[in-house]
Amino acid sequence: MTEKNDTRPEEKNLTEETKFAVQQNLKGTVFDEVDLDSAVFHNSNLYCVAISGSNFSECRVEECAMENAQFRNLAMKHASYQAADLHGAVFTDVNLYGSKIKHSGMQEASFSNMNLSGASYQNCSLEAAKFNNCDWEGATIDGIPVKDMIAAYMEVQNS
Repeated sequence: MTEKNDTRPEEKNLTEETKFAVQQNLKGTVFDEVDLDSAVFHNSNLYCVAISGSNFSECRVEECAMENAQFRNLAMKHASYQAADLHGAVFTDVNLYGSKIKHSGMQEASFSNMNLSGASYQNCSLEAAKFNNCDWEGATIDGIPVKDMIAAYMEVQNS
């Protein structure tokens, strides 16, 4: 019996040594069903990455280019994004419970079927971002509870 050795590196579970990516070009990489718990990505090119069915909880993403990234069916609880470019990113069925997003560009991003409870957004650009079927319980944008923002918007729309 011969051993099949055609598995791409990005499909394997990452070891502790590879969980810290600094100035890496990971453009277009596909992460499918990998454990990225507590991974740190700093100043890396993650343009058009696709991450699905994976654990991305407690990860840190700092100063990374992630335009048009695809996030699907993920645990991203207590993740931290700082100065990340997430322009046009698509988030579907992602649990961002308690995550912190700071100084990040999320223009034209799409969020569907999301758990955003307890998440905080500070100094983020959300122009033309779309949110569909999201749980905002306890979430804040620049310190303002999102539930209050939605209530104020609804009041203005109904007057």
